[in-house]
Amino acid sequence: MNRPIPSDLEFVADLGVQWLRRPVPTAPGLVALLAQDALNPEEQAAVVQAVGASVADACATHGYHSMDLVVLHPATPGLEAALQRFDQPHTHADDEVRYILEGEGIFGFLDAQGEERVVCVRAGDYLRVPAGVEHRFTLTAARRIKALRLFADTAGWAAHYTQRPVGPLAMKA
Repeated sequence: MNRPIPSDLEFVADLGVQWLRRPVPTAPGLVALLAQDALNPEEQAAVVQAVGASVADACATHGYHSMDLVVLHPATPGLEAALQRFDQPHTHADDEVRYILEGEGIFGFLDAQGEERVVCVRAGDYLRVPAGVEHRFTLTAARRIKALRLFADTAGWAAHYTQRPVGPLAMKA
């Protein structure tokens, strides 16, 4: 008997990934900051402060104690090297939490048999990838993203590369 092929969302959910829609707050100052390509440290802190309250429930539920903002765009120093690291299949000892505030990216999720499903994340997507779930990430052709990251332990958040052979990470046509 043939097993039905789960949808990408079912596949990701079966791995334990929580994928929710959370509207991005629309305070005028926040909207103006998110529209900029680059943000200095003070502007990043302002975004974290403006958005932090909207994820307080997740912090309380999962024990996240800190957050920061990742800002990637074509002029980001070292962008290509960073994307090469993110694109290699890896796991983490801690949850990987991303709340996409602007832009878009591509996550690839792998199951124990090596099957991979690729999903695009955009503004308003909130993903909690549990510790130990094999995944990888890259940017879309737009080459920009701003994402709030939540941490239980920033010192323990490091990639553990699995060395699984994979092809280029891209959305199916």
